[in-house]
Amino acid sequence: MLQFIPVFDGNTIAVRASGKLTLEDYQKFLPQLETQIKRLGKISLLFEFDNFSGWDVDAAINDVKFGMKHLSDFDRIAMVGDKSWEHWMVLIAKPFLISSEVRYFNRENLQQAWDWLREKQEFEKAVEQLQPYQNIVVAVDFSLYSKHACKRAIELANYYQASLTLLNVVPEVLAYTLYGDPVGYNVVDLDIIKDQNKKAIDAAQFQMKAFVNDLDTDFPIESKVICGEVNYSIVSFLEAQDVDLAIFGAKKKKGINKLLGSVAHYVQNHSRCEILIVPVQAPVF
Repeated sequence: MLQFIPVFDGNTIAVRASGKLTLEDYQKFLPQLETQIKRLGKISLLFEFDNFSGWDVDAAINDVKFGMKHLSDFDRIAMVGDKSWEHWMVLIAKPFLISSEVRYFNRENLQQAWDWLREKQEFEKAVEQLQPYQNIVVAVDFSLYSKHACKRAIELANYYQASLTLLNVVPEVLAYTLYGDPVGYNVVDLDIIKDQNKKAIDAAQFQMKAFVNDLDTDFPIESKVICGEVNYSIVSFLEAQDVDLAIFGAKKKKGINKLLGSVAHYVQNHSRCEILIVPVQAPVF
């Protein structure tokens, strides 16, 4: 028997197959499925085998005919069952479903099957709801690469009428033992450490002011200098400021250097905002 499982989930259809399917089962079921396809367009399908024992010959032929007719109407197909031959059947059918993604899940992983079907829909929904940038941040180290990235950021901020902030993180000076742990208060004069950090921040703020002036733009730019561990501090700032886009300047790398880590790579993996890397081809001498 074939029966629809009620679904209130976009263009997803769920079907349960039980017992041995006959031609009569298909003659009742397929017109309903075609009506759903016409109504929803390209669909995702969850097909659940429940005490399933296969098809008779006429039903199998009808199944193949329907599949060939509607090859382009399926986006993702999740097959859920509990028998090894059902899994093998899906593997055999995959090459014929070239326009669809097909995956088999065991019955105990039913929730994973639903998550997989919804994954693409949620992504497409997010793309459809794409919003213009409102809050752009450029991470700067006062290099020519940062200046190049800032010019691109000014263009984008002007186009989207977004706020633009330049951020510099001063690495915090800490006193550590040989084992990597912070030393006790009674070992180091913490006032010396604080003074070093203050001087570093003051120097960075002076550089930031000169850097912004050198950009020679009328577009309003905010600047922030903070102190801390660089990677984490940037991510924390981006999250706290609800930033849409973080921009980094970089030198184009070749060969094995592409595999090396970077601040931008860390931020990309730990922040929810979009990342734009603006590379500059370094001159060859």
